[in-house]
Amino acid sequence: MFRAILELIVTIVIAMAARAILASVMKGFSNASRAGFDQRGPDPSAKSAPKERVSVAGELHKDPVCGTYVAESTSYKRGAGRETFYYCSEACKDKHAVTARS
Repeated sequence: MFRAILELIVTIVIAMAARAILASVMKGFSNASRAGFDQRGPDPSAKSAPKERVSVAGELHKDPVCGTYVAESTSYKRGAGRETFYYCSEACKDKHAVTARS
């Protein structure tokens, strides 16, 4: 009887310790994923800075280079004939302009 109670107590202690460790690890992952972000957006000193954000207003259009959906109000757009292309960044706009000429 004493052995069963002791095993139950040990199991509960191990389960509580595992839960605390797992919660700490998950909190660390959460904090790490938000490390470079603040009210202004991603940290510009990061090695691979994400593309600039545009305000979401109006209809969304697919960027022909990377496939990101961008708002019609974006400043990165280019007209070609009767078609208008919308881009998420200056880099995508330039890359598409080079491939469109080829």
